[in-house]
Amino acid sequence: MTKPRTIIRIGRQTLTFALPENTDLQDGNRRNVKVMLEPYIVKSGMSLAANLREAFKDSAILAMPNDRTHVVIDTPVMMVPIEEFDENTMAEEYHYAFPGRLHEVVLHYVIPDLNSVAVFSINKDIRMVVNDHFDNVRITPVTAHVWHHLLQRNLAGQTRKLYAFFHEGHLSVAAFSKNRFRFVNTFVANEVADSAYFMLYVWQQLAMDGKKDELFLAGEITAEDELKKELRKYVQNVFVINPSAEFNRAPITQIPNVTYDLICLCES
Repeated sequence: MTKPRTIIRIGRQTLTFALPENTDLQDGNRRNVKVMLEPYIVKSGMSLAANLREAFKDSAILAMPNDRTHVVIDTPVMMVPIEEFDENTMAEEYHYAFPGRLHEVVLHYVIPDLNSVAVFSINKDIRMVVNDHFDNVRITPVTAHVWHHLLQRNLAGQTRKLYAFFHEGHLSVAAFSKNRFRFVNTFVANEVADSAYFMLYVWQQLAMDGKKDELFLAGEITAEDELKKELRKYVQNVFVINPSAEFNRAPITQIPNVTYDLICLCES
């Protein structure tokens, strides 16, 4: 049985470590995996790379012998249709889209279910710390696992659906058409008014029906009741995804403050 990868989640200003237990695979999928989860208290005045290096001295999960890791990073993502992707030009295109990240390493992750490639970046020092401690490293953006799960969810029913994923002051919005993105983008949204504006703007751009179509919210939602009240002025069917119900009360959903993207990753 293959040993599970140590998961390192790198947020905008947070670090979380997780380790799924060994489990039998059925049809290549994990189901109801028990997970050890360890949020790390980030020290102010130190870079995330420096914090991660220190964590290897303090973390119980990182102290466990393992040469395999899966780094999941909350970072700007440029989605590219798979038929238009060119690895030789991806860094130039990414830096054009996100000019403030010229000194980061640009990577890519293929999402075959969506016929798309996620192009993203990681801090060079963080990558060096990870490579110093693990021989087998996989790196993906947090949104990739959320979109993979929501695409499967989207296949049920006949109504059109818009999805909004909240993570660390950012709002990622997506709509699907069969096995492709109809829309995908991420916005900075710390206020209810901003979040409502961005979602309703996308709703209008996609010509969605305020009475029939559905809007689903997931993740770290600030002022949930206030946001739903604002959205329901224009969209009748607004729903908040409950991870416990969504994943059949999987053990990881019972852990307080676990992020939605980690649940999607561990239950995929």
